[in-house]
Amino acid sequence: MVASFLGVPIVLGFFTGPEIWPVLLISAFWVAFVFWLYAATKYEITGNALIIHAGLNNRGVTVRSIGSVKDSRSAMASAAFSLDRLEIQYGAGKVILVLPKDKAGFLTDLDLHELHKND
Repeated sequence: MVASFLGVPIVLGFFTGPEIWPVLLISAFWVAFVFWLYAATKYEITGNALIIHAGLNNRGVTVRSIGSVKDSRSAMASAAFSLDRLEIQYGAGKVILVLPKDKAGFLTDLDLHELHKND
């Protein structure tokens, strides 16, 4: 990915000399922004809510409202940087796609919270 942002203008020779600096700065900004989005994406289960942190966007889903969680390879835009992710259906037909680092642990945590919701 870095090569696509930084290497293409240089390889193609579109920019040479001093005018290359704005291109490099803009490219570096985009690479840093994409890396930050990736690094800032996380999922946590606290109390009775699943909180999805994706960059500046935070979304909360109550565990009680989750109808199903299944594997998905949907190309729909989401807070997951892969097509190998989980589809969470909640509320009245709402869907969100997530990609936790440990899918099995994530599902276990959701199940444990699901078991305790009736306590």
